[in-house]
Parts: sequence; structure tokens; C-alpha cells
Amino acid sequence: MNLDADDARDYMKLLERAIIHLRYRIRYDDSVTVAEVHDILDSLHNIPAMLRGAGDWFTPDNIDADLERYDNKWLNADDGASRRRGLLELLQDVRNGDFSDDPPVA
Repeated sequence: MNLDADDARDYMKLLERAIIHLRYRIRYDDSVTVAEVHDILDSLHNIPAMLRGAGDWFTPDNIDADLERYDNKWLNADDGASRRRGLLELLQDVRNGDFSDDPPVA
């Protein structure tokens, strides 16, 4: 599947923002477990294949389902994390233009 330029840019920004947000949470000791890191990476790892047009499975709908699976599991976890954000919410923020095109300083 070939994405249009806007969709491709949004998913690239999502990758960037999700990685930066995870680093932020780790830096500020926000109760991030190895299991959660695994699930975040599991949710994000197919995005590059989609951006490359690797095959019919790699569609925004399937990628968004992966993001939603993480959100459903972790957003309401009672584990002391206070800075966790949903990946679908982060994608929506990207689509809303909440982030500039300049790389953030972290």
C-alpha cells in the first residue's frame, strides 16, 4: 500500500513522538516496565514496513488496530504510571498539527 505524503508524514511523526515520550517517561521514572516497553514496540514496529509499502497487510487500519491494542491494555493500568499517553491519542495530536515539523530537543 502506498500512503499519501501527509499520511506518511503523520506516521513518521508518530514514531518520533512515541519514542521521545517513552524516553521521557523512563528518564523521569514513570513506572515503565519491560512488558510495557515490549507492547509499545510491538505496536509501532510495523509502521516502517507500511511506509515502505511492504505488502497488503501493512495498512493504516491494521497499524491503528495495533496502536489501539496497546491503549486498551495500558491506558487504564493501575500501576502508578502518571505520564502514560495513548498511542492513538498521540497520532491524533500529530494529525491535528500539535507538533511542529522541527525535531524536538530531548
